[in-house]
Amino acid sequence: MPEKCSCGRFAPRIVSSGKLITGAQDMTDNWRMIDYSSEDPAMNLAIDEAILRSVLENHGPSTLRLWQNPPAVVIGHFQDPKSAANLAECKKLGIRIFRRVSGGGAVYHDYGNVNYSIIVRKPSLAVGVENVERSYSFFCGGVVEGLGMLRVQARNNSGNIVVEGKKISGSAQHRLYDAILHHGTLMVNVDFTTLGRALKNQNPHATLVNLSEILRNITIEKTKNAVRKGYEKTFSVNFRKRSLTPNEIRTANSLYQTKYNNKDWNG
Repeated sequence: MPEKCSCGRFAPRIVSSGKLITGAQDMTDNWRMIDYSSEDPAMNLAIDEAILRSVLENHGPSTLRLWQNPPAVVIGHFQDPKSAANLAECKKLGIRIFRRVSGGGAVYHDYGNVNYSIIVRKPSLAVGVENVERSYSFFCGGVVEGLGMLRVQARNNSGNIVVEGKKISGSAQHRLYDAILHHGTLMVNVDFTTLGRALKNQNPHATLVNLSEILRNITIEKTKNAVRKGYEKTFSVNFRKRSLTPNEIRTANSLYQTKYNNKDWNG
């Protein structure tokens, strides 16, 4: 089961105790997998950027992170929240709006959604990813492969993964020098009614699909396992389950305070 931060939603400081962070990381590992979710979306976004900075500086290995958010709207770096979301409805629903570091459009998160993050340095990849648009086919390939292992035929369409013409996953990238953060969603059992209200989408069922609509007995854990196996096959690697390093924890706590939980950043 994934580990979750046990601290309060609005002060989710990661502390240096507990299973999540004990022990130094084995830097000889080619890839690690982190299955960890904070209860605060701002901290989850801070963790992604903290890992990106760590990988860039060669302080952490290439990483696949699987995580979930409570109900929240996450907008792209360059979006205006007033146009990207229905602020009045979000307020009624108690849904907060957060800005991520990557571009792209607004997404709705809840516990029916699996988020995945790939963080890697370009020189460590066996394929060229200089062309951003073409790189989406490579980075989305693990999700497409994982869905195929579940016998769901999917394809990448410019960073959106579609099944029978409907979007089941979206993704975005942020590049920092030689390091890449590619993160995305995979809808398993998302509340489309709330999504529609929060994102001004009057008929989400017309364009979106949950994995649970295709596979009756699918679970979040089965979905995570399929994504992991899909990326292992696509990238020809074996993931080792690891945790955040102490340096990544310090960076995440700092980014949470100064950026992702800051009104100036999210507004």
